[in-house]
Amino acid sequence: MTDLDERIVRTLRERAEGTVDTDRLTAWAVARGRARRRRRRIGAGSALGVVALLGFAAAGALGPVPGPRWPGAGPAVTAAAPAPVHGVPGAAARPDLVGSDPHLLHFTVDPARARWLTWQSVAGAEGARLDFGGGRQVAFDLARTAAAVEELRHDGMTYPDAPAGADAFDGQVRRVPSPGPGAQSGWFLRWQPVPGLYARVYTVADDDSVLRTARSALRLDAVHRCASPLRLGVLPPDAWLAGCEVNAIGFPDSLDVLLRVNRPGERWMQVRFEYYSEMAGSRAEGNRTIGGRAAYLYPKGDQLELLGFPKAHLTARFGWPSHGFTEADAAVVLGGAQVAADPAHPGTWD
Repeated sequence: MTDLDERIVRTLRERAEGTVDTDRLTAWAVARGRARRRRRRIGAGSALGVVALLGFAAAGALGPVPGPRWPGAGPAVTAAAPAPVHGVPGAAARPDLVGSDPHLLHFTVDPARARWLTWQSVAGAEGARLDFGGGRQVAFDLARTAAAVEELRHDGMTYPDAPAGADAFDGQVRRVPSPGPGAQSGWFLRWQPVPGLYARVYTVADDDSVLRTARSALRLDAVHRCASPLRLGVLPPDAWLAGCEVNAIGFPDSLDVLLRVNRPGERWMQVRFEYYSEMAGSRAEGNRTIGGRAAYLYPKGDQLELLGFPKAHLTARFGWPSHGFTEADAAVVLGGAQVAADPAHPGTWD
């Protein structure tokens, strides 16, 4: 089942007790399908394609080494990437800062060698998925504990059922048998770049050579912002921003941003911004208002959308599987949200 199929099935299941928004589902499916075809043409990604990174960064500050440039690194390709932040120590110098601020990523990669596809910062962990060209994608996870590393997952990737323990972070490359005849093997690299920091690399490929390529591109002495076209300006009482995830695999055709808002007692709400350049239309009439703007409460009463964003949806989901937030809380968050004027141009995100 493809990533598109899985998302359509999930949408239908979520609407099992209410009315399916067929206009939105159809527009979304068409846009995603076209974006996926375009990505195939430029070799940007495959669900079974390689996945992994982090490299062996012993001191966490490995510089780039001579080698082929990523084919799409030239100015002809529009790319999204987290913006650099200066004056903040990276993971090598301050491993305790990793996963401490959802606005920040305490690592970087050589932009001449790889392109950012996704990036995320959640409680105690950070990660990314990168494109090294030639169909070679890598994903890495960085955290303060082995358990936190093993909990991270990247959209469209399949991981072994059994997570590894702390003793597996020994710097050795391990092969995971392929799931079927003719399929490529998975390759793991787990290690501790510095005391108090755990790194996991995973890739699917014919061999483990991409791990060494990733090693030469990784640095743990720089910091980036978890950049996206969405910012939350106002939060409900006792709530805080707890996670930032950006999926730019289909950029500039599509972009998916997921922000997590938490409250004490493991209560949380998801705020999502979905942009599709080929979306034909969107809902115009709502059944609620937020600050004088039209909004729409979905039939199950667990998701609120602020309307009026061309080719995009801005929603706050406060129902199952999350809990602890209400429609009024979602209205506060959406009412204070700030969206970039042109999501397809990263220069407008700040």
